[in-house]
Amino acid sequence: MKDWQYVVCRWLSPTFWCVFSLILATGGATAHADANSRPSVPMVNLTAGYVGVFDNIDQPLRLGAEYRFKAIGKWSLIPAIGAAAAENGASFFYGDVRYDYWLNDRWILIPSFGAGLFNKGHGLDLGSRLEFRSGIELARRFHGEYRIGIALFHLSNGGTAGENPGTEALVLSLCI
Repeated sequence: MKDWQYVVCRWLSPTFWCVFSLILATGGATAHADANSRPSVPMVNLTAGYVGVFDNIDQPLRLGAEYRFKAIGKWSLIPAIGAAAAENGASFFYGDVRYDYWLNDRWILIPSFGAGLFNKGHGLDLGSRLEFRSGIELARRFHGEYRIGIALFHLSNGGTAGENPGTEALVLSLCI
């Protein structure tokens, strides 16, 4: 990992969790009220993009699909399960939890965190089969519950293995 990438990742991880906590703590009243007025429905999310966007990785094209369950609990957290595969043979099967923070009637900021099993394929070694994924998505809702968005995810083994190179994925998403 290059020095600037290390600094960015070390800054983004705590910043992401501070923002996520702030959204849950302060946005709970207004965002939760908005969530109650919006129906929470299960959704299928299809993604296409690149893995290793800050790295030099061969065959970085990545496709994914996930199932987002109906929001649950006091905070309207949304559990999801999914899979992603890159053209270099790498794959990731995961479960995560996310939160729809409505910026207005159309725009949604969606932080997420999860864990899963990673298969390195040909050339994308993240140091461990157990990988954690944190991400942020900005989506626009269209008629009904269709959404189109852009998301950035960071995959890391969180220091659970000897090496922790981590990587990022940048994807476009279509949520139906």
